[in-house]
Amino acid sequence: GGCVNTTVMRRNLDEALKTLGLAAGYEVVDQDTLPQTDARRGYPTPTLLYAERDVFGMSVPKPPLPDPT
Repeated sequence: GGCVNTTVMRRNLDEALKTLGLAAGYEVVDQDTLPQTDARRGYPTPTLLYAERDVFGMSVPKPPLPDPT
């Protein structure tokens, strides 16, 4: 919720989807609402996942998971 880069990431994603002619439908997940065991809590924010993978190649976080950043 407090990540200063989220707005920029979402704006860039919206522009990229529009340029590609794709629907701008995606899910925004607040890491603070995820269960402690959810691997998505271990990604830095913002992170863009597609098909459950980080689009920039970051590995899936392994436990113990840090608190969201």
